Amino acid sequence: MKTRLYIYSLCSILLLSTVISCAKYTDFVPKGQNLLDRVEDLDQLLNVQYSGSTFNMNRLSLIANDMYLLAYNVPNVISSNVVTMDKVLLTYDETADRAALTPTDGRYDGLYKNIAMVANIVLTNANSAKGDQKLLTQLKAEAYVLRAFMHYLLVNMYAKAYDPSTAATDGGIPYVKDINFEEVNTKNTVKEVYDNLLEDVDAALALNTLPDQPKNSMRVGKGFAYAVKAKILLSMRNYSEALIATNEALKYNSTLEDHRPLLAEPVLEKRTLTRSGLKAPDNLFYAFSNTFDPSILTPTYEILSDYYEPGNIIKDRTNVYNYQFGFLYVGLQNIPAWIAQLYESNSAGLTVSDLVMMKSECLIRTNKIAEGMAEIEKIRVRRIDPAVYVHLSASDEVQAMAHLKKVSRIEFLFTWRNFVNIKRWNSEGTYAETIRRTINGKTYTLTPNSPLWILPFPQSATQFNETLTQNY
Repeated sequence: MKTRLYIYSLCSILLLSTVISCAKYTDFVPKGQNLLDRVEDLDQLLNVQYSGSTFNMNRLSLIANDMYLLAYNVPNVISSNVVTMDKVLLTYDETADRAALTPTDGRYDGLYKNIAMVANIVLTNANSAKGDQKLLTQLKAEAYVLRAFMHYLLVNMYAKAYDPSTAATDGGIPYVKDINFEEVNTKNTVKEVYDNLLEDVDAALALNTLPDQPKNSMRVGKGFAYAVKAKILLSMRNYSEALIATNEALKYNSTLEDHRPLLAEPVLEKRTLTRSGLKAPDNLFYAFSNTFDPSILTPTYEILSDYYEPGNIIKDRTNVYNYQFGFLYVGLQNIPAWIAQLYESNSAGLTVSDLVMMKSECLIRTNKIAEGMAEIEKIRVRRIDPAVYVHLSASDEVQAMAHLKKVSRIEFLFTWRNFVNIKRWNSEGTYAETIRRTINGKTYTLTPNSPLWILPFPQSATQFNETLTQNY
């Protein structure tokens, strides 16, 4: 028997971003009565602000060695006798019981909340709701894509990267398609999850009702739908079809953020990095954790020395990085803090940068090296001071991928993309990499096959779902 909900209570819950979970994977069973029987109700239900702890991906950035902890003294955390998740991830300690350190997880609960309380309720009620049938079909298509994207984030955090040789047996996540909150959703394999991801996106596209441009960037349009399909196919190493999906997405939005206009201001202190998050023209789908995001984050020594190119406009030609605040926030010498309160990054959604980098990789992987490098240059030419910019070239796939990985690392700094991409590349021998983090003379090592690349299911989920055995 399906649990029923009052629409007004539900909308209030969603708009206030209250964490509500279901017994099948967490610890709370919503009760009420369902009145979602009009197209206007379902349309309103999809007007969610995708923000808050659900989309705080700092822990992923910490694992990938993109950043240090926010507002912690790093040396003190490392030297403490208290075992915390922060210490475990800072020191890449594989011996710690991470599940015991994870009673709850805002990302896990929040993403499943969006699946169950938004996407699945729309899909369950759209066929019987009253009103404009064309709009109802569009809302179904939006819900399919939303469900796929949320599950894509989940499987890439809590399971192994897709490996064609093992995906059929690798443990994945529950793929939730209903609102039957009294029943347990069993854990699917990674292959089953990806099959469902493609099925949902293809179902959305088959309805042929998604708008070319959504009403705002927290709603789903054709560009985002094709971008999600491209992400899925790229993760499955289906580069030819991922390229087709990427090119389709670029038909609806090909606008790249450009940092060169900042150089028009001759005074360094007046080169203010700004971005209106919801209205930024490069958005495909906008999601974030803080009002201004990134928010006082600190790049690692390795990011500063090994990945930023000379003449990077943000790093070298603006005052975004503040070294005084970096020391105050992490307790390390010569580390700056990112401070740009007018810059609202799309840290947890997708932008045209995702499309360009995916197109580049698909071209490189299909032996179109020059074309793939040309896509990389579309990013670099907008990020590096023209006075020092030098065009890159590559003679083979390995060299081209090395360039791509370096550019991608800075383009997606402080977002979930670097974690997912590195983890994906680590599943291949050719592009696997060992990450080394050196702090105060001591080096900590994260190997490509480390269990730390897979987040633990929280206890709030495992205690109610016996199928949720850890995937590491």
